[in-house]
Amino acid sequence: MDKVINTPIVSVIMPAYNAAEYIQKAIDSVIAQTFTNWELIIINDGSTDQTADIIARNVNKDNRIKSYYQINSKQGKARNLGISNSRATYIAFLDADDLWFSEKLSVQLDEIKNKDVDLVFSDCYVFYDNNDVDRTNKMNTINALFKGLEAVELFLQCNRIPMLTVLVKREKVIQVKGFTENKNIPMAEDYHLWLKMLIEKCSFYGSNKILALYRVHDKSSTNQDKLSYKYIPEVFYNLMCNYPQEKYLILKALKIKFRKQY
Repeated sequence: MDKVINTPIVSVIMPAYNAAEYIQKAIDSVIAQTFTNWELIIINDGSTDQTADIIARNVNKDNRIKSYYQINSKQGKARNLGISNSRATYIAFLDADDLWFSEKLSVQLDEIKNKDVDLVFSDCYVFYDNNDVDRTNKMNTINALFKGLEAVELFLQCNRIPMLTVLVKREKVIQVKGFTENKNIPMAEDYHLWLKMLIEKCSFYGSNKILALYRVHDKSSTNQDKLSYKYIPEVFYNLMCNYPQEKYLILKALKIKFRKQY
Protein backbone atom coordinates (compact mmCIF):
# COMPACT_ATOMS: atom_id res chain seq x y z
CA MET A 1 0.00 0.00 0.00
CA ASP A 2 1.30 3.44 -0.86
CA LYS A 3 -0.88 6.15 0.62
CA VAL A 4 0.40 9.69 0.78
CA ILE A 5 -1.09 11.55 3.72
CA ASN A 6 0.41 14.99 4.29
CA THR A 7 -1.60 15.97 7.36
CA PRO A 8 -3.16 13.08 9.28
CA ILE A 9 -6.30 13.68 11.33
CA VAL A 10 -5.53 10.96 13.89
CA SER A 11 -2.18 9.89 15.33
CA VAL A 12 -2.32 6.34 16.68
CA ILE A 13 0.26 5.70 19.40
CA MET A 14 1.35 2.07 19.89
CA PRO A 15 4.02 1.15 22.47
CA ALA A 16 5.49 -2.30 21.92
CA TYR A 17 7.71 -4.44 24.11
CA ASN A 18 8.43 -8.04 23.07
CA ALA A 19 5.11 -8.11 21.24
CA ALA A 20 6.09 -10.29 18.28
CA GLU A 21 3.29 -12.76 18.94
CA TYR A 22 0.53 -10.18 18.69
CA ILE A 23 1.67 -6.91 17.10
CA GLN A 24 0.89 -7.74 13.47
CA LYS A 25 -2.79 -8.25 14.25
CA ALA A 26 -2.85 -4.96 16.17
CA ILE A 27 -1.29 -3.15 13.21
CA ASP A 28 -3.71 -4.87 10.82
CA SER A 29 -6.65 -3.59 12.86
CA VAL A 30 -5.40 -0.02 12.33
CA ILE A 31 -4.84 -0.58 8.61
CA ALA A 32 -8.39 -1.98 8.36
CA GLN A 33 -9.99 1.24 9.66
CA THR A 34 -12.74 2.64 7.45
CA PHE A 35 -11.32 6.08 8.26
CA THR A 36 -7.94 6.15 6.51
CA ASN A 37 -6.40 9.55 7.25
CA TRP A 38 -4.24 8.42 10.17
CA GLU A 39 -0.61 7.93 11.08
CA LEU A 40 0.51 5.01 13.22
CA ILE A 41 3.47 5.74 15.47
CA ILE A 42 4.98 2.58 16.97
CA ILE A 43 7.44 2.90 19.84
CA ASN A 44 9.73 -0.10 20.20
CA ASP A 45 10.36 -0.04 23.94
CA GLY A 46 13.62 -2.00 23.89
CA SER A 47 12.21 -5.27 22.56
CA THR A 48 14.54 -8.28 22.43
CA ASP A 49 12.35 -10.55 20.28
CA GLN A 50 11.28 -10.17 16.63
CA THR A 51 9.13 -7.08 17.30
CA ALA A 52 11.58 -4.73 15.51
CA ASP A 53 11.56 -6.87 12.35
CA ILE A 54 7.76 -6.91 12.21
CA ILE A 55 7.61 -3.15 12.71
CA ALA A 56 10.18 -2.58 9.96
CA ARG A 57 8.21 -4.67 7.45
CA ASN A 58 5.10 -2.61 8.10
CA VAL A 59 6.95 0.71 7.89
CA ASN A 60 8.30 -0.34 4.50
CA LYS A 61 4.84 -1.31 3.23
CA ASP A 62 2.78 1.67 4.40
CA ASN A 63 4.17 5.18 4.70
CA ARG A 64 1.49 6.10 7.22
CA ILE A 65 3.38 3.93 9.71
CA LYS A 66 6.42 5.29 11.57
CA SER A 67 8.57 3.81 14.28
CA TYR A 68 10.89 5.02 17.02
CA TYR A 69 13.12 3.12 19.42
CA GLN A 70 13.84 3.72 23.08
CA ILE A 71 15.69 1.75 25.72
CA ASN A 72 13.08 -0.06 27.79
CA SER A 73 11.44 2.70 29.81
CA LYS A 74 7.83 1.51 30.11
CA GLN A 75 4.60 2.72 28.51
CA GLY A 76 4.30 6.25 29.90
CA LYS A 77 7.57 7.37 28.38
CA ALA A 78 6.90 5.41 25.18
CA ARG A 79 3.54 7.11 24.68
CA ASN A 80 5.05 10.52 25.36
CA LEU A 81 7.69 9.85 22.71
CA GLY A 82 4.92 8.96 20.28
CA ILE A 83 2.93 12.07 21.14
CA SER A 84 5.97 14.32 20.72
CA ASN A 85 6.40 12.97 17.18
CA SER A 86 2.70 13.09 16.29
CA ARG A 87 1.19 15.58 13.85
CA ALA A 88 -2.56 15.06 14.02
CA THR A 89 -5.38 16.93 15.73
CA TYR A 90 -6.49 13.80 17.57
CA ILE A 91 -4.63 11.01 19.31
CA ALA A 92 -5.73 7.40 19.79
CA PHE A 93 -3.97 4.68 21.78
CA LEU A 94 -3.63 1.00 20.95
CA ASP A 95 -1.33 -1.42 22.73
CA ALA A 96 0.47 -3.98 20.60
CA ASP A 97 -1.63 -6.89 21.87
CA ASP A 98 -5.09 -5.32 21.51
CA LEU A 99 -7.42 -4.86 18.54
CA TRP A 100 -9.87 -2.35 17.10
CA PHE A 101 -13.04 -2.91 15.14
CA SER A 102 -12.82 -1.34 11.69
CA GLU A 103 -15.27 1.50 12.42
CA LYS A 104 -13.55 2.63 15.62
CA LEU A 105 -11.96 5.86 14.40
CA SER A 106 -14.83 6.82 12.12
CA VAL A 107 -17.43 6.49 14.88
CA GLN A 108 -15.34 8.34 17.46
CA LEU A 109 -14.45 11.24 15.19
CA ASP A 110 -18.18 11.84 14.76
CA GLU A 111 -18.76 11.52 18.51
CA ILE A 112 -16.00 13.88 19.63
CA LYS A 113 -17.32 16.57 17.28
CA ASN A 114 -21.04 16.02 17.83
CA LYS A 115 -20.73 15.82 21.63
CA ASP A 116 -18.30 18.78 21.68
CA VAL A 117 -15.95 17.11 24.17
CA ASP A 118 -12.19 16.72 24.57
CA LEU A 119 -12.07 12.93 24.87
CA VAL A 120 -14.31 10.04 23.90
CA PHE A 121 -14.10 6.41 24.90
CA SER A 122 -16.19 3.29 24.50
CA ASP A 123 -16.79 -0.16 25.89
CA CYS A 124 -14.77 -3.13 24.67
CA TYR A 125 -14.87 -6.90 24.73
CA VAL A 126 -12.34 -8.78 26.87
CA PHE A 127 -10.91 -11.98 25.44
CA TYR A 128 -8.25 -14.40 26.59
CA ASP A 129 -5.10 -14.81 24.53
CA ASN A 130 -6.01 -16.39 21.20
CA ASN A 131 -9.41 -17.71 22.22
CA ASP A 132 -12.66 -16.74 20.52
CA VAL A 133 -14.29 -13.54 21.73
CA ASP A 134 -17.02 -14.00 24.32
CA ARG A 135 -19.40 -11.12 23.58
CA THR A 136 -20.87 -11.30 27.08
CA ASN A 137 -17.48 -10.39 28.59
CA LYS A 138 -17.20 -6.60 28.46
CA MET A 139 -15.51 -3.83 30.42
CA ASN A 140 -18.99 -2.41 31.08
CA THR A 141 -18.15 1.28 30.83
CA ILE A 142 -20.68 4.02 31.57
CA ASN A 143 -22.53 5.76 28.74
CA ALA A 144 -22.50 9.38 29.94
CA LEU A 145 -20.99 12.84 29.67
CA PHE A 146 -18.30 13.56 32.27
CA LYS A 147 -17.19 17.05 33.21
CA GLY A 148 -16.70 19.32 36.18
CA LEU A 149 -16.31 18.55 39.86
CA GLU A 150 -18.79 15.68 39.73
CA ALA A 151 -16.67 13.91 37.11
CA VAL A 152 -13.50 14.39 39.15
CA GLU A 153 -15.17 12.81 42.18
CA LEU A 154 -16.52 9.94 40.07
CA PHE A 155 -13.15 9.16 38.49
CA LEU A 156 -11.37 9.34 41.83
CA GLN A 157 -13.35 6.23 42.74
CA CYS A 158 -11.80 4.18 39.91
CA ASN A 159 -10.46 4.30 36.38
CA ARG A 160 -13.47 4.17 34.07
CA ILE A 161 -11.71 4.32 30.70
CA PRO A 162 -10.24 1.40 28.72
CA MET A 163 -7.08 2.92 27.25
CA LEU A 164 -7.46 1.23 23.86
CA THR A 165 -10.84 2.90 23.28
CA VAL A 166 -9.73 6.53 23.70
CA LEU A 167 -9.77 9.27 21.08
CA VAL A 168 -8.58 12.59 22.51
CA LYS A 169 -7.64 16.07 21.35
CA ARG A 170 -3.85 16.22 21.11
CA GLU A 171 -3.70 19.79 22.43
CA LYS A 172 -5.47 18.76 25.64
CA VAL A 173 -3.00 15.96 26.34
CA ILE A 174 -0.09 18.34 25.77
CA GLN A 175 -1.77 20.97 27.94
CA VAL A 176 -1.52 18.65 30.98
CA LYS A 177 2.03 17.58 29.98
CA GLY A 178 1.12 14.12 28.79
CA PHE A 179 1.67 10.89 30.69
CA THR A 180 3.55 10.83 33.95
CA GLU A 181 6.96 9.17 33.77
CA ASN A 182 7.08 8.86 37.55
CA LYS A 183 8.58 5.44 38.27
CA ASN A 184 6.39 5.17 41.37
CA ILE A 185 3.28 5.09 39.18
CA PRO A 186 3.80 2.04 36.96
CA MET A 187 0.79 0.69 35.10
CA ALA A 188 -1.39 3.61 36.25
CA GLU A 189 -0.17 6.40 34.01
CA ASP A 190 -3.40 6.42 32.01
CA TYR A 191 -5.57 6.84 35.11
CA HIS A 192 -3.27 9.65 36.24
CA LEU A 193 -3.72 11.38 32.86
CA TRP A 194 -7.54 11.16 32.90
CA LEU A 195 -7.63 12.68 36.39
CA LYS A 196 -5.30 15.51 35.38
CA MET A 197 -7.46 16.28 32.38
CA LEU A 198 -10.69 16.34 34.40
CA ILE A 199 -9.13 18.56 37.05
CA GLU A 200 -8.03 20.88 34.21
CA LYS A 201 -11.71 21.11 33.17
CA CYS A 202 -11.64 18.78 30.17
CA SER A 203 -14.85 16.99 29.21
CA PHE A 204 -15.24 13.28 28.41
CA TYR A 205 -17.93 11.26 26.68
CA GLY A 206 -18.42 7.55 27.28
CA SER A 207 -20.14 5.93 24.31
CA ASN A 208 -22.49 2.96 24.50
CA LYS A 209 -20.79 1.43 21.45
CA ILE A 210 -18.30 -1.45 21.60
CA LEU A 211 -15.33 -0.58 19.41
CA ALA A 212 -12.34 -2.66 20.55
CA LEU A 213 -11.03 -5.98 21.84
CA TYR A 214 -8.87 -6.12 24.96
CA ARG A 215 -6.60 -9.17 25.06
CA VAL A 216 -5.69 -10.80 28.38
CA HIS A 217 -2.61 -13.02 28.46
CA ASP A 218 0.26 -13.90 30.78
CA LYS A 219 2.17 -10.69 30.07
CA SER A 220 -0.77 -8.30 29.66
CA SER A 221 -1.35 -5.36 31.94
CA THR A 222 -4.36 -7.03 33.57
CA ASN A 223 -2.17 -9.89 34.75
CA GLN A 224 0.40 -7.37 36.01
CA ASP A 225 -2.21 -5.99 38.42
CA LYS A 226 -3.05 -2.87 36.46
CA LEU A 227 -4.21 -0.04 38.71
CA SER A 228 -3.39 -2.11 41.76
CA TYR A 229 -4.21 -0.49 45.07
CA LYS A 230 -0.50 -0.28 45.81
CA TYR A 231 -0.10 2.32 43.03
CA ILE A 232 -3.15 4.45 43.80
CA PRO A 233 -1.69 6.29 46.83
CA GLU A 234 1.22 7.51 44.68
CA VAL A 235 -1.19 8.63 41.94
CA PHE A 236 -3.22 10.60 44.47
CA TYR A 237 -0.16 12.00 46.25
CA ASN A 238 1.24 13.26 42.94
CA LEU A 239 -2.07 14.91 42.09
CA MET A 240 -2.30 16.57 45.50
CA CYS A 241 1.18 18.03 45.01
CA ASN A 242 0.29 19.40 41.59
CA TYR A 243 -3.33 20.37 42.30
CA PRO A 244 -3.47 21.43 45.97
CA GLN A 245 -6.91 22.93 45.41
CA GLU A 246 -8.25 19.39 44.98
CA LYS A 247 -6.50 18.00 48.05
CA TYR A 248 -9.69 17.53 50.08
CA LEU A 249 -11.45 15.59 47.32
CA ILE A 250 -8.44 13.35 46.72
CA LEU A 251 -7.96 12.58 50.42
CA LYS A 252 -11.65 11.81 50.74
CA ALA A 253 -11.52 9.40 47.80
CA LEU A 254 -8.40 7.72 49.15
CA LYS A 255 -10.02 7.10 52.53
CA ILE A 256 -13.15 5.66 50.95
CA LYS A 257 -11.15 3.45 48.60
CA PHE A 258 -9.05 1.87 51.31
CA ARG A 259 -11.92 1.60 53.76
CA LYS A 260 -13.69 -0.56 51.17
CA GLN A 261 -10.56 -2.63 50.61
CA TYR A 262 -10.00 -3.44 54.25
